Amino acid sequence: MAKHSLENSQCCLVYDDEKKEIFGQDRTDPYNDPAFYTKSKRGLAKAWNAMQTLWTVETSMHDALVICQAHKIRTHYWCMVD
Repeated sequence: MAKHSLENSQCCLVYDDEKKEIFGQDRTDPYNDPAFYTKSKRGLAKAWNAMQTLWTVETSMHDALVICQAHKIRTHYWCMVD
């Protein structure tokens, strides 16, 4: 079991096989430092595969959240500066 990551200038995503969790961090807003993590476990591998397939240099954290919603994955979103 390992951690897998996708990174670009917009965001960073990390999939942890062991925890069955995806953590995402936005890189475009350093003042609020938005982030999210997944709360659902079922379907997470399929969502991660979709993220890998659709990943580009312009993929944003919002795009990752949309993929999670499409796969019925619940997420928690917050600003880490708060």
